[in-house]
Amino acid sequence: MAGGNQAAAELEAQFPGWHVWPSSAGRWWATRTGTVLDRDALGEGRVMTIDADDPETLHEQLTRQSRLDQAARR
Repeated sequence: MAGGNQAAAELEAQFPGWHVWPSSAGRWWATRTGTVLDRDALGEGRVMTIDADDPETLHEQLTRQSRLDQAARR
């Protein structure tokens, strides 16, 4: 996937705590790094791994996760 590594690196820089990669099937994935949380610890809407059709959609989902993370810390 041309440009996939660069786009993944840019997303990882924007969203610390996430590992991002494009799959060989053309989907985009991100998974949290660090401590693995169970569903109860994550809370409603927060997930360990997400996928999307393209890097732009993955960016939107990572932004949503970031907002949920910030709300959970309050």
